[in-house]
Amino acid sequence: MSICCLLKQMSAGFSILFALLFLSTCARQSEVAPRQPPREERTELVIAAIGDVMMPLSIQSVVVGQKDSYGLLFEKVVSDLISADIAFANLETTVDHTVPVSGYPKFNARPDLLAALKKAGVGIVSIANNHAMDAGPDGLIRTIDNLEAAGIRYTGAGRTQVEAERATTATIRGVTIAFLGYTYGTNQRLPRKKNGPRVNILRPESEDDLAHATEAVRKARTSADLVVVSLHWSDEYRTNPTAWQRRAASDLVEAGADVILGHHPHVLQPVESLTARNGRQGLVAFSLGNFISSQNQGITHENKEHARALRGDGIILNIFAVREKGKTSIVRAEFRPTWTLRDKVGEIVLYRPVDLAREITRLETMPKRTREDDKILKLLSFRMKVITDSLMGKAAP
Repeated sequence: MSICCLLKQMSAGFSILFALLFLSTCARQSEVAPRQPPREERTELVIAAIGDVMMPLSIQSVVVGQKDSYGLLFEKVVSDLISADIAFANLETTVDHTVPVSGYPKFNARPDLLAALKKAGVGIVSIANNHAMDAGPDGLIRTIDNLEAAGIRYTGAGRTQVEAERATTATIRGVTIAFLGYTYGTNQRLPRKKNGPRVNILRPESEDDLAHATEAVRKARTSADLVVVSLHWSDEYRTNPTAWQRRAASDLVEAGADVILGHHPHVLQPVESLTARNGRQGLVAFSLGNFISSQNQGITHENKEHARALRGDGIILNIFAVREKGKTSIVRAEFRPTWTLRDKVGEIVLYRPVDLAREITRLETMPKRTREDDKILKLLSFRMKVITDSLMGKAAP
């Protein structure tokens, strides 16, 4: 059996469909149709995946102290995330309540961020990224404590090496999903002591690290129906995967990964399918881009083609899995383009993600638009086209 990839723009809400369709050879029809066995129960579930959740001071200084605090950041995407069975994000900040809020180069946020993510539908995060140690070993442990208090699962790091390397599982309507996370490194050095907190490392070109990760995938595969691997890799602002990314993705899919979710470039990279030698296929999102940041600061309609605008682009990737006849498979995936918009909320202005299709429709149907509204509409329409064309393999404008 093989899987063909199809990218198709849907007319409703500008949703973009990236479908994986099974093709099988039809058996010759016999003269007498055999009695059909009872139909087995079919279970479908949806995994939503988003990119980097970054917390610069330009965002935190605005929301901290407001009535709804970090919840303001996700108001326009809650409906997209909450509708999935489980939503996954890359949490690119520590959450240590004992030290002040901080932005680049050492990120730290308040626990209210986690409460807001949970309310928005995020149920699991990767903390395997280069900012995992920004608040030091104790800060990593407090981040884990706060994630647990918020009811959010995590992968990619732990209080000990054993905890970090253990796959995190979620069982949804009888389907068990195993999550693993790795990063190319951390900005602050990991502690040397044997029993201290650990972050899973997969360094570029490291055969030992890759072998370790593939073995972890094989192990997770023995007890899970699906295996999802988060990888913090590649080069910042690079729009195409490196040779190492392709090599690592291929080996991990061969080992049993069904989905690979890439982070760190802060821009979008392609979404593709890879075929293992046994015919099983995996879905690889080489980079999901930024979900929320202020890295596109200064981008307007007038300079919408500037390279920095790519740092505002993101997607919500909805991955559809089906369990039938004792087998669970990824059957299709949809992506919805997002943009981190500098948005006015009451008396404050903040950066927050918007579903581009929904925001464009809102602006188009306004009874009366201001000149500024028209400029925002043109900007968002342009970013929608850039994201769509990019992921459909068309030349960028």
